[in-house]
Amino acid sequence: IYGPGDDPSQYQVVNEQSPLPDPNDNPRSAKLMKAEQVVQQHGGMILRLAGLYTLERGAHNYWLVRGNGQVAGRPDGMINLLHYDDAAGAVLAALTTDDVAVQGGRVFLISDGNPLTRQQICESSFQSDMYRDTTLPTFLGDAMKDPMGKIYDGSASNQALQWEPRYPSFDDFMKAAVSSSSET
Repeated sequence: IYGPGDDPSQYQVVNEQSPLPDPNDNPRSAKLMKAEQVVQQHGGMILRLAGLYTLERGAHNYWLVRGNGQVAGRPDGMINLLHYDDAAGAVLAALTTDDVAVQGGRVFLISDGNPLTRQQICESSFQSDMYRDTTLPTFLGDAMKDPMGKIYDGSASNQALQWEPRYPSFDDFMKAAVSSSSET
């Protein structure tokens, strides 16, 4: 929802208070902002989730298995991630909080807090038998033009919701998935 960022030479750090792009410039963000506005008008909370994944679903699976061997972005482009189970945990924390300051109309930014580059995501996936025999895709992004991406700072959200992800990073998840598959 925050848009791609303006400076291709550096990462853009965003949090719950970061400005949103002009809806006229980004139709996808415009739809999300409109949906958030309706939720807030009815006293609901907004949870902006990072890129969701499981072992079989997510950008890594698309890039390594289902895609055409090419990725539109740069290899050093930053991606914020969140396991599906952690997303559910954050939603549960938001729904069950007794803290009146947290309820009603507030925006939360939810991620594991450890963004990785596109290339790091692919390389971490190689730990799993499911991806071990795949090859690193070709990254088509232009380092002079394409943005490096955003780094989510959801620390205020985590503190307000008294929530932490079960998987502190995508790499930790992959290590745990490899460990649990070797035990069976």
